[in-house]
Amino acid sequence: MKTRLRAFLALFLCAALLLPGFAAAAETYPESPHPYQNGVTDVCTYTCPGADRGVFVTFSEDTWVQPYETRIVTVTPGHDEFTVGDLISHWVRTGDYIAVLDGARRTVGTYSGDGLAGRTVYVPTASFEILLNADADVNGYGYRVTEVRAATKNEVRKITYHAGVDGITQSVLCSRTADAVFWDECDFDASYVTRDGFAFSGWSAVPGGNVVYDAGAAVPEGAGDLHLWAVWTPLRLKSDEVLSISNSAWYFERDGRENYYMTAEDYRAMQLNLYRTYGLGPVPSPVLSVVLATYPDWEWQGSCYGLSTVVALQHLGMIDLFKLQPEAETVSDLRADDALISRVNYYQSQAATSWLTENKAYVPGAPDYAAQLRRLYESVAAGNLVLFTFYPGQPFITTGHTVLFTGAYARADGSRVLICYDCNDAWAYLREDYDSRFVISADFTSMEGDWYEVEAFNWTDDFTQFGPFDADGEGSSPLNWYQALLRHILDIFATLRRIFAK
Repeated sequence: MKTRLRAFLALFLCAALLLPGFAAAAETYPESPHPYQNGVTDVCTYTCPGADRGVFVTFSEDTWVQPYETRIVTVTPGHDEFTVGDLISHWVRTGDYIAVLDGARRTVGTYSGDGLAGRTVYVPTASFEILLNADADVNGYGYRVTEVRAATKNEVRKITYHAGVDGITQSVLCSRTADAVFWDECDFDASYVTRDGFAFSGWSAVPGGNVVYDAGAAVPEGAGDLHLWAVWTPLRLKSDEVLSISNSAWYFERDGRENYYMTAEDYRAMQLNLYRTYGLGPVPSPVLSVVLATYPDWEWQGSCYGLSTVVALQHLGMIDLFKLQPEAETVSDLRADDALISRVNYYQSQAATSWLTENKAYVPGAPDYAAQLRRLYESVAAGNLVLFTFYPGQPFITTGHTVLFTGAYARADGSRVLICYDCNDAWAYLREDYDSRFVISADFTSMEGDWYEVEAFNWTDDFTQFGPFDADGEGSSPLNWYQALLRHILDIFATLRRIFAK
C-alpha cells in the first residue's frame, strides 16, 4: 500500500510541474558566457513589463572584465637614421568593457574591471541592453544579472518641465535610491530652450509663478512627482543689440597698437565737447582737456566702459553706430575696424565726464550702500538699462570693470539676481545664454558676480549726461550735463533723508 502511495505522489508531483499554474519557471536574466570569448561583442536585451518609471538592474558580485585603458604608443622606423617627423604616435586601447543602454539606446554607463560587481544600475526605461566588448587577449567571468525590478513611485520621481516656448515640454525620471548608479542627476534641469530677449531664471511650481527652484538646485527629498514651469525674465537688450567684439587686446591692440587708438576726428570731437560743456561751468575744462590730451598715448588697459556705453547709447537712440558701417544690419554685425575701435575708445574717455553724475557706494554693509543696491535692483526690475562700474576695492586704487544690467528677478531665498551684458564675455549674450549674472544679498548689504568681487561701485540709469558729448557733433545742449549733475546731487540728499528717517 505504501509503495502505491509513493508512486501516486511521484506521478502527481510530475504532473503538477508540467501543468501551468502549479509551478513557475525560474526567471532568466541576462548574462554573458563564463568566461566570455576574446574578441567578442556580446549583446543581451531585457524588458520588464509595466515598469513605466524604469528599472533597477543588479549585477552579481563576481561580475568582472579585463580593465579597460588607453595609451599612446610611439612607433619608430626600422632604420638607424630618422627624424622627428618619422615618429608615428597613435592611441592604443586594451581591455574590455560593459555598456548599459536604455530602451532608446542611450548610454546609461560604461564599466570595466569590477565596476559593476554587486552594483545596482538605474535604467529610466522598461527595457535595456547590455553590451560586452572584449579585445583579443585577457578575458574573465563577464557579467550576470541577479535581479531586475521595476522602480516604484517612492524611489523614482517624474519631473515634467514646461518650457513655456512653442509648447515644449520634457519629462525626466530622477532616482535618489542609495547604491544605485543614476541615469539622470537629481538636480533641477537648466533651461533646455532659449528665448531671445528673455533670460531663463528658474522654475515655478505653478504657471506664471515666481521662482521656487533655481536651475541646478537639488531636488528636495519627498517632493514626489513635479510639474515645473520655466520663469523667463524680460531683458532690455536682445542678443543682436550687443557688439560681437569683446574687451580684449586681440581687438584693441591689433596691428601693433598698444594704446587707446582714436581717429583725428574723434580726438578733436573729444576736445571740442569738453570746452563746449565745461567752458563756463565749475568743472575745470582746461584741466580735463590737458589730462585727456594724452589719452591716445595711454597704455591700453581695457575699454569695458566704452563698449558698454556705446551699446547702451545705441539702444537708446542717442548715437548711430551704423553711420560707421552702413552695410551692417544689427549691432552684432558691426566689425572691429578702425572707426568702431576709435568710437569705443572715445566713449571710454567719457568715464571721466559721467562719473560725477553717477550714483556711488563705497562700503559694503553701510546704510547708504544697501540703499544704493536696493535702488539699483528696483531700477533694473522696472525695465531700465543700467550702466554699472564696480571695483574689488576702492575707486582710483583698484581697477574697475563696467557691465550693463539688462534684467532682474528675485530668488526664492530673497536674494536678487541682475542679468548683464558683460563685454569680457560677449558671446554669452550673443548666443542667448544670458548667464552672466550678479547676485545681491537678501538684506541688500552685499553683492557678488559670477567671477568678480564687488566692493565699491557707481551706476546710472540716466544717460542724458552723454548727450553733450556726441562724437558726431550732433549732441544735445551742455545744460543736459548740468541737469544730470543736479539730479544726482538732489538724489543724494533724498537718499540720506530716507536713511536717517529710519
